[in-house]
Amino acid sequence: MRIVSLDIEPGRASQASADFVIRVNLDGPAAGCAVAGRVVGPRCPGVSTVEVAYPLVEVARSDTAVSLKCVIPEPSLWTPEAPFLYAWSIDVEVDGEQTDSRAGAVSLRGQ
Repeated sequence: MRIVSLDIEPGRASQASADFVIRVNLDGPAAGCAVAGRVVGPRCPGVSTVEVAYPLVEVARSDTAVSLKCVIPEPSLWTPEAPFLYAWSIDVEVDGEQTDSRAGAVSLRGQ
């Protein structure tokens, strides 16, 4: 099973909490495959941070897509002066064997 595309849907973001959803679009049926991931951060060039790992939790599954949500308490929000990012990674497995993976980063911007 391969990843065709990813859609990142920003949620709410404040100093108290931030969330977002990554929709993983697959090239075949989502049934019978495991889609999992995590988010690690914050990271910012020139700034010393303590990185924390947050799970991506499955919140929806359709014929060919799986939606994973991440909630980050007390996030470091992106600003031009401090461009904090959170790195994410996603793996797809079929019968316990990894068939695809993707990685990227997301910025959390206050509203």
